[in-house]
Amino acid sequence: MISITPDAATKLRSALDPGDIVRVGIVSGGCSGNRYSLAIEEGQREGDIIVEFDDVKVCMDPQSSEMLSHTVIHYDDDIWNPGFKFSNMKAANTCGCGASFSQAESCSSNTEPSAGE
Repeated sequence: MISITPDAATKLRSALDPGDIVRVGIVSGGCSGNRYSLAIEEGQREGDIIVEFDDVKVCMDPQSSEMLSHTVIHYDDDIWNPGFKFSNMKAANTCGCGASFSQAESCSSNTEPSAGE
């Protein structure tokens, strides 16, 4: 499951109106194949996975939830590039700006005989 640092939760909480939720997801695109999305919405969708962090309700679709497991969202106040950053332990490659990533493909073992053997 994802986690959010206290600084990120504080920053998100300051942007939310009562009843708002934070949608976190993965969309195709970016220079590494997938990119992160983060948006404020007024409600959840059917099938969403909901997690709460210090009064911040975070929702994500099941596919994004799987790709975001073991991801930490933090907020960086860096003067040159402030914003929310994603540290995804499942990312095999990340682009230079950190906005997109690719995951290692899971493959079956090479020890099983092929159909022709």
